[in-house]
Amino acid sequence: EFPGHTELLGARFGSERVAMLFDSPGLRVILATVHTPLTRVPGMLTVEGVASVIEMGDAAVRALGVARPRVAVCGLNPHAGEGGLFGDEEARVITPAIERVRARGVDASGPYPGDTVFNRAIQREFDLVVAMYHDQGLIPVKLLAWDSAVNVTLGLPVVRTSPDHGTAFDIAGLNRADAGSFGRAVDLAVAMATRAP
Repeated sequence: EFPGHTELLGARFGSERVAMLFDSPGLRVILATVHTPLTRVPGMLTVEGVASVIEMGDAAVRALGVARPRVAVCGLNPHAGEGGLFGDEEARVITPAIERVRARGVDASGPYPGDTVFNRAIQREFDLVVAMYHDQGLIPVKLLAWDSAVNVTLGLPVVRTSPDHGTAFDIAGLNRADAGSFGRAVDLAVAMATRAP
């Protein structure tokens, strides 16, 4: 019934909207869509939905101690659509969402090409990157921080963190698992809970 824990927990808590934020020492990424087949992603992107995720990410990064987060928003298509040459989602959905949140005081910019924006983020130009789909955001996170990134479920009435990867049943009991991401997930949960209003 549920493609992942994010959707399951959102339903169980009756949350109107949930999102996956990945926090690592050098990169923070939030996903506009979660466990969705790539063919369905364009139809799931709406101005309201993308704006909501940008605002959720901005609020979360503020809660983690960044006073005015700089939020980079990815485009969906190669080269962020190349002015409509590769698709219209940037002009029709993503840019209006950015304009909406900027009017509400969020320092968001873009849409940026997914093949360059993450490098800019790890160079500290941005505090958060909004990815349009799962692998667009998770490939750079797992490449750069496999053993230290944390999955944070936003939109729940409780703090929920977990390692950024699966359960690794294939190596359970073999003394090969790396607990780095788990340890950071616990530390981040404690930090978030102690900062909660």
